[in-house]
Amino acid sequence: MKSENIEVKKVHEEMPVTVLMATYQGKAYVRQQLDSILSQTVPVRIIISDDGSTDGTQRILEDYQEMYPERISLRYHRKPQTEGASAFSSPAADNFFWLLSVAFQDEACAYILLSDQDDVWFPDKVETLLGRIRRLEARLGTDHPVLVHSDMEVSDYKLEQISPSFFAYARCNPGRVMFPEILVENPVTGGALMMNRALLNLVWPRPRACCMHDWWIALAASCFGTISCVRRPLSQYRQHDQNLVGAAAIGSARELADRLRRQRKVQENYWRMLAQAAAFDQRFHDKLTREQKKVLKAFLTLPRQTPPARLVSIVKNQFYKTSPVQTLAMCLTIPHRRKDGQKGTAK
Repeated sequence: MKSENIEVKKVHEEMPVTVLMATYQGKAYVRQQLDSILSQTVPVRIIISDDGSTDGTQRILEDYQEMYPERISLRYHRKPQTEGASAFSSPAADNFFWLLSVAFQDEACAYILLSDQDDVWFPDKVETLLGRIRRLEARLGTDHPVLVHSDMEVSDYKLEQISPSFFAYARCNPGRVMFPEILVENPVTGGALMMNRALLNLVWPRPRACCMHDWWIALAASCFGTISCVRRPLSQYRQHDQNLVGAAAIGSARELADRLRRQRKVQENYWRMLAQAAAFDQRFHDKLTREQKKVLKAFLTLPRQTPPARLVSIVKNQFYKTSPVQTLAMCLTIPHRRKDGQKGTAK
């Protein structure tokens, strides 16, 4: 038994890169993704957390674990109790935060990638991101938190190209890496990032509240470390048919209902952003610089301001979204909070 443990440790030391994959009802696509990860030019370990799939996904994962026992570790996600769960986070975010806890406890996890179950990675993805992150560490030190990410090719469910660039398709500007910018909009997609151990040590444990796991990671990297982007696709981002929103006739009952639902969703998203910022302040207040504290306070004050006052604060603190129109819209769409702390309607 002791010799077996030594062999496992040796294998892990030879593979400092760990992929954290969250799965749920992924039978249709998970084989392709696992094959693409196992075919990387740099060998990696894979830790998989399934969130209670009932469609045969677990059987597929068990088969792969049997075929690659030294490289694949299958876990079953234990959903957090209500008291300990993050407010506003999705089931996928909770699953990834649980995976991050597993990686945090494993000292062999020097570099971490996150993986969705339905994407497909190009063979040199890990090698490219690892090369970038190690060059940054050589200059900044291994104790400096680093996040690197890449563009993706957008594909349909058959992996036929929709767009050669996710950044162009989603109108996402990866050059937005400043802390005030990432407070209002996340430019980093979880399935496209790699982080070093120093950043992992910052982002765990799970926050009290967050929008998504990748947004929380990007916030920490922008505030305390470095974000770097490889501006070429290193994977295929699969766009499912069921994710596409059908068009509705302008002025129809359906269109009016969609508009009303969207207004509520916009307000809900802003409350998520504000709760995430408050949780970030609570977690890292003692680590923040004086300027970062001022930026966070200004952001959390926006709901109590009039639209003109918000515009002044947005410009002063550079709370810029990718689109200037969206930036201006924040002045009107951030829901209003009265001075007594109660939520009100959007101005």
